[in-house]
Amino acid sequence: MNFRSLLPVQALDQRLAQLAHREAQLPERAAAAAATRALEAAHADVLRREKRQGDVTGEIDRLEKRGKELDAKKAKYESQLKSVVVMREVEALQHEIATIDAEHSSLDDSELVLLDENESLDSTLAAARDALPGLEASADRAAAALADALGAVQREIAAAGDERATCAASVDAESLALYEQVRARKTGAAVAEIVKGTCGGCRTALSPKEQAELKKVADTTDARCPYCSCLLAV
Repeated sequence: MNFRSLLPVQALDQRLAQLAHREAQLPERAAAAAATRALEAAHADVLRREKRQGDVTGEIDRLEKRGKELDAKKAKYESQLKSVVVMREVEALQHEIATIDAEHSSLDDSELVLLDENESLDSTLAAARDALPGLEASADRAAAALADALGAVQREIAAAGDERATCAASVDAESLALYEQVRARKTGAAVAEIVKGTCGGCRTALSPKEQAELKKVADTTDARCPYCSCLLAV
């Protein structure tokens, strides 16, 4: 086995990991997501206001229908009142008319409130709808910027992947298989050099005795850092 031949592969794997992290953390990704959320919120706001306006319009129609019913009923009572001579019946009809007037007044008050709200909704809905094209354009620009940024990173990833494949092809199969096994179990470096008496993987200083023992087992499965277990190119 030849652990030193694994160092370029390790470097490229680290490069690929960095590129994957950069791809996941692209500022354009957050900007596109924010623009999309803003557009979705604006659409939801328009729909909410449209629904409320529909409810208000429906309630106004109901009040007006009820008002017409009351008008018809009042007209009937007033007509009856002209022909009634018995005081008790007169008083009963006058009471009904007064009750109708009170309900009508309440309906009118409610309708005025709803008409004011409807007018306000007309204004805010117009403003909300006017804002949509700008938000849509912003979302489109953010999506395009993200696509460009992703494309650039993905081209770098593809190039590094091709280079990694070339490097891996030059490594003996046994060393590469061991490297992949170690790499699958570790989050840090799977192979490293000893640099100035220190493990290049975990940056832990190795004693002269440890370094001497590692030289005896160079390029074997035992050539590992006693602290982080990465393979060491001695």
